[in-house]
Amino acid sequence: MINTIQQMITHKEELSRLFQQAGLVHFDTAPVADTGIEGIDFRLVDHYYRTYYDTAFIDLPNDEQQSLLLNADILTELEGKQVATVGGLLMFGKQPQRRLPHASIMFAVFKGDDITDDLLDKKEVLGTLPELIDKTVALLQLFLPNPSTIEGTRRTETVLIPLKVLREAMVNAVAHRDYSLSQRKIQVHFYSDRIEITSPGKLANTLTLNKIRYGNSAPRNIFLMKFLDNLRYFDGLGRGIPMMLKLMQERVTFDEIGELFRVTLRFA
Repeated sequence: MINTIQQMITHKEELSRLFQQAGLVHFDTAPVADTGIEGIDFRLVDHYYRTYYDTAFIDLPNDEQQSLLLNADILTELEGKQVATVGGLLMFGKQPQRRLPHASIMFAVFKGDDITDDLLDKKEVLGTLPELIDKTVALLQLFLPNPSTIEGTRRTETVLIPLKVLREAMVNAVAHRDYSLSQRKIQVHFYSDRIEITSPGKLANTLTLNKIRYGNSAPRNIFLMKFLDNLRYFDGLGRGIPMMLKLMQERVTFDEIGELFRVTLRFA
């Protein structure tokens, strides 16, 4: 029975990926069963609409709030009921991982340069996508060494990986991962010589490893991209990876490993 259920889940995920690759469906606007408007954090929605549209969402009548949430694909209809979408929960959910447990980030710090080395620290990062980005970047900065040299009477600190590179890597990880792969989470591994950020899902649509180096993009999660763009997490112009390559040069690499996409940031 367990094997049969697992096969059904795998088959469902494969179909979902095929539909996404063909542009026939966008998983980030799919309904999430057993949710409702009560699962949406109105404070986050209000902050978004005040910031981007200069609109006080919290002061709108209930029917206007519901209409706005439906029109924005934060809510959708499912069997005659209003439920949250995947993207609605990821961006504005009160506790997104309660209904989407795979949408967290597993952060781990290792003593050496191999996954078999001693584990120094481990944390599951929870929250909305903006919170995942901000919290994980803060963790990376916390553990990232800042070697210094003495020049004359002054000490000069070296930044191993620029903050904008860390931020871009994490924005890409949460914005472009395949959320239909419900058995996998984003993995961030901090080693003695590098950081590895591994996301579920290969490059979307017609993208290749070579194309992304030149700013080409074909977003998988259009809903998420729109909201993250409006919140200024990126500009939607495809400049992120070229920027990372310019600043890191040979110290950043991009790889597809089966159904996974990995970014490696080396310290030297």
